[in-house]
Amino acid sequence: MTSLFMLKPIIVSLITDDIFNTTKSSIPIASRLPFNVEYGEKFNQYIYPIAMHNYMAVFTRSFATIAVDSLYYVLIQHACGMFSIIGNVLENIGKNNANDFNAKSDKIKDNNYSKTLHCLRRHLDVIEFAENIESLFTKIFLMNLNLNMICGSFSGIQVLINLEKNASDISVPIIIYLAQFIHLFLHFWNAQFLLDYSVLPYKSICRANWYYTSQRCQKLLLLIMNRTTSPCKITAGKIVILSIESFATVLKTSLSYLTMFRSLQ
Repeated sequence: MTSLFMLKPIIVSLITDDIFNTTKSSIPIASRLPFNVEYGEKFNQYIYPIAMHNYMAVFTRSFATIAVDSLYYVLIQHACGMFSIIGNVLENIGKNNANDFNAKSDKIKDNNYSKTLHCLRRHLDVIEFAENIESLFTKIFLMNLNLNMICGSFSGIQVLINLEKNASDISVPIIIYLAQFIHLFLHFWNAQFLLDYSVLPYKSICRANWYYTSQRCQKLLLLIMNRTTSPCKITAGKIVILSIESFATVLKTSLSYLTMFRSLQ
């Protein structure tokens, strides 16, 4: 989306040349920049440094957003990977104990108990890690959610207004409108991964041969299953749980705002 925004002056120039049969010299210099700026009387004299400043400003803003979002995606995927590893170990508990099963085996020789205890400790660590992710991003997502819904609605109104007046001016509002909702979707989509993977240990225990384990091992498995009944989640200000379902609700709300603002216009 940033690339499209930065290429907007070139696209507009090409469209203008092809459709309206105008020359490049007849196009205002200010329209060849990503966004409008005011530098006084010497604007045309320093157009190239100003254009470079424009493009660097757009790139820097986008780079900061990409850096923060990439950190969020990496942390979520790491937590999901840890849940997957724990689930894989738990699913193989009791797999080779069908022939020599002993419900009252010695604790030192009980390999299933050792593996389950290790998984329990790692599971608590991953849950704490997921809670730290949630506490780190919850306020940011609350602000981002509200701003994206409101700004997205205004961008949609700009598209509708320019579509009726001048169809050549809708490129930037469309780019902003799509970028905001793709940005939101990626946040909700990764949060959905965490919701799904946090209950994976529960499903793995159900598929495991837990009946071929000792009683002390079964008690640990019950502890893990009891904790997974409350899946890890990412919220926006402790109010909205980020998931694909809630993204659909946000999208409907934004379209409702768009309809309301359109009726007031």
